[in-house]
Amino acid sequence: MKARIISFLLLILACNPGRAMTHEERKAYLDKLLQALPQVASFNQWLQRSGELPPDFDALPKNNGLPDPLTFLDGRPVKTADDWKVRRAEIIKLLEKYEIGTMPPKPKLDSINPVDPSTTPATTGSAGAVPGGGFGAGGAPPAGSVTKIVDLKYGPGSQITTRVTLIMPAGSGPFPVLIGGSPSIASRGYISCQFPSSVDAPPDIGKFYPECDWGSMAKIAWTTEMVVDYLYTLPEVDKRCIALTGYSRNGKRALITAALEERITAVIPGSTGVGGVMAWRDGSERGFGESIESTTRTYPLWFTPRLRFFSGREDRLPVDGDLVVALVAPRPCLIKWGDNDEVSQPWAMEHSYRSALRVYEFLGKPQALSTLHTPGTHASGLNQNLALDWLDIQFGRSDKKWVNQFTFTYNYADWLKATRETIDLAKYPPHKVGEDSLAGGITTTAQWEARAAEVRKSVNWMLGEKNPNPPAVPLTSSTFDPEHFAITLHPGSCGWLQPQARQTASRRVTFANGVKGDLYYPANTAAGAKLPTVIWLHGYSYSLGYMWVYRSDLHPILALVQAGYAVLAFDQTGFGTRMNESAARYQVNPHWSQLGQMVEDTRAAIDYLQKDALVDPGKIYLYGYSMGGMLALHTAALDSRVKGVVSICGFTPMRGDTVKKGAGGLARYAKDRELLPRAGLFIGYETKVPYDYDELIAAIAPRPVYIVQPTLDRDANPADVHAAVDQAAKVFALYGARDKLAQDEPWDYNRLPNAVQDRAITWMKENMK
Repeated sequence: MKARIISFLLLILACNPGRAMTHEERKAYLDKLLQALPQVASFNQWLQRSGELPPDFDALPKNNGLPDPLTFLDGRPVKTADDWKVRRAEIIKLLEKYEIGTMPPKPKLDSINPVDPSTTPATTGSAGAVPGGGFGAGGAPPAGSVTKIVDLKYGPGSQITTRVTLIMPAGSGPFPVLIGGSPSIASRGYISCQFPSSVDAPPDIGKFYPECDWGSMAKIAWTTEMVVDYLYTLPEVDKRCIALTGYSRNGKRALITAALEERITAVIPGSTGVGGVMAWRDGSERGFGESIESTTRTYPLWFTPRLRFFSGREDRLPVDGDLVVALVAPRPCLIKWGDNDEVSQPWAMEHSYRSALRVYEFLGKPQALSTLHTPGTHASGLNQNLALDWLDIQFGRSDKKWVNQFTFTYNYADWLKATRETIDLAKYPPHKVGEDSLAGGITTTAQWEARAAEVRKSVNWMLGEKNPNPPAVPLTSSTFDPEHFAITLHPGSCGWLQPQARQTASRRVTFANGVKGDLYYPANTAAGAKLPTVIWLHGYSYSLGYMWVYRSDLHPILALVQAGYAVLAFDQTGFGTRMNESAARYQVNPHWSQLGQMVEDTRAAIDYLQKDALVDPGKIYLYGYSMGGMLALHTAALDSRVKGVVSICGFTPMRGDTVKKGAGGLARYAKDRELLPRAGLFIGYETKVPYDYDELIAAIAPRPVYIVQPTLDRDANPADVHAAVDQAAKVFALYGARDKLAQDEPWDYNRLPNAVQDRAITWMKENMK
């Protein structure tokens, strides 16, 4: 009962953003948060030591999209260059408070003590070198180069020591410097500057400043400032050309440092993931990658402990990756990622780029913000030669032009212009969220079936029309075709092995004119057996499609197979191995939609499964999370061969999805992403959307439907979801199947933990027979 009361109060708070949270409510929130999240010893110790409570989330602006770099926290716009200086200072203050922690003032450099290179091994820093060409300590110094090693002394009583190693080209200079560059860059005329800079092993400087709650990212940034002080003393250094690079976790460090230290004149943050270029909002569990929770749990010393409060509440975080990139403006910044980078997902990286670009444009330097994506995953590393080519351009050492290339080129305004799509809003009567689905006197299933036919007609219109004679526009082939079986069931990018994998078998299948998938099933399945089969529909996993990383929870494929199901999994169009289909979609099918293609592919998967010898054709179910939950409901409403649906964090009613509610509105389907362009025609007129999820769910009746809607889901308005399910339940009741529609509303955020999966599978076993 107590948990229900707390959940109810939080639901009220979510619906009343103007109401401040009381001290008691914040304490109750922390108690529930500690129950929901895995335990982190250092976080618990910090809580006991500081007595700090979560922030008043309702006092912070709710923004499920990226925060606008050109808008102050109080909503005022940035209009002048002086305004930007003030806004920049505000962003730094927010960055220190909520992400990296407070930093002490930079002390003076007390002494510079030379170290004989012939007697003392050089202590080189780590720029996060990975296989495939990442910068770092690798690469031999070229012939004729000069090695210089010094110990810097500073801080209270000169007790802090940082050893710096320089590999300098032959000659007097001055030379450009690349902090984090490998020794071999001296052959290109750059000074390589190295010092112990791994965020996993930062200098032990916290003991000198116990009043600071800074994480290792901030400690390394602060240390780098001292290194720059030293570089400024050297006549061999061109002070106009001091660059910084890092890869992966040290890419985060490089970006944060450049954001704070304006003497860094160029930065190359390689595959930073969240906490760097990639926004926390675009990562998280719903993006199948790193999240605030996983980062602060696995690497609790990187950021301030306060960041963990925002697990699942990224929409309330006042600062994010795009703002950190914007802090570098107008200085040059090269954002690097891999085409199928599981750490730095391409759509998210491009999203941050486009947001930060507005500041570069505002300051008159749009060409200074650049991108570099190369084939491969996170392990592809940072191509040193290409990075140096870019630096040469920025430092005036080359007259070449740098060309940014993008994977996701869809633009809603361009779509409108090309298609000339319009609607007559007068033909669409307004509806309220939770409006009675039985309005109009429907009292029989026959009457409802007639109404459902109209609903399906509206759904098909919204999905669009496929071009019967598409032009021959070649699609760029994917640069990465992961062996999903290996990634799912064996040590992959995170080196884990689920025990359930040993009881799982799979085989590759092809359907729908070339779509490839994997059919998983229990390894001990008897010959001739016919298994109930689930189609797994993934979320916004741009890099790995149907797979995820950075999870301690069991992957749904393994959980379902363990429960006795066969599972068909495949990458949706625009994701994973099919990511590059995005570029030409609207050239080939201008009036079609990405969601329409997904529905078609899922129905084609059903075509295939009905003929597969392993599958019971009368027991084919859909199980979708996030975007996949949305897809599952649309597909099941249109295809009666689907015998049951599980939709987890899959929707919020469109008619109530206004900008004011903060979840993102219809723009997230039509403008931010390319899922459903026609939804954009109803922005500002949401009540006129021709169908909504209460009708969509009702159109599936009497087949079983299980809805999971966490009370803290930032992508949804939970009260609206509840109202929609209540209305759909009336249609299920007409069929005598009220018990076949169920809703689970846990106190949690948008994720797919083991507990939710267990409850869903238990319900499936009882109701999908």
